[in-house]
Amino acid sequence: ALDGFNGTIFAYGQTGSGKTFTITGGPERYDDRGIIPRTLSMLFGEFKRRSDYQYQAHVSYLEIYNDSGYDLLDPSLENNVKALEDLPKVKLMEDDDGNIHLRNLSAHSAMTEEDALNLLFLGDTNRTTSETPMNLASSRSHCIFTIFVTACQIGTDVIRKSKIHLVDLAG
Repeated sequence: ALDGFNGTIFAYGQTGSGKTFTITGGPERYDDRGIIPRTLSMLFGEFKRRSDYQYQAHVSYLEIYNDSGYDLLDPSLENNVKALEDLPKVKLMEDDDGNIHLRNLSAHSAMTEEDALNLLFLGDTNRTTSETPMNLASSRSHCIFTIFVTACQIGTDVIRKSKIHLVDLAG
């Protein structure tokens, strides 16, 4: 993504196999960080290290439950999410050229790793969970955490844009 290539990582498997833990990690120990926090750490570390480039990062967090999309980071919510229906619906749309767009999905600037992690934690608190026979806190939904990276080499007009999709599939 730092060089302009898109990427996707999927976590899939049976309910209770650890997909959500693998993607987001555990809240108690730094060593239990998941793929998303580790990716954010690596990206922002590279942003600092590559001083010949100027980088910007934005993030979005989409939940898909029963064929409907929901924005987990909508700024108008301010901790008022009590149910899935409180989240803004995201619509999948196709333009005349066959390109897919997500309408009503917010993207938030993350100037630092801490900003991006705070957005991840906000989205996780807005996520839907319910009990299944295999897992007492099953996510029961697909979630896609997307990091949008914009890179511009200092002294040039060339701008590279890329996305990293980190996907937690329902089990």
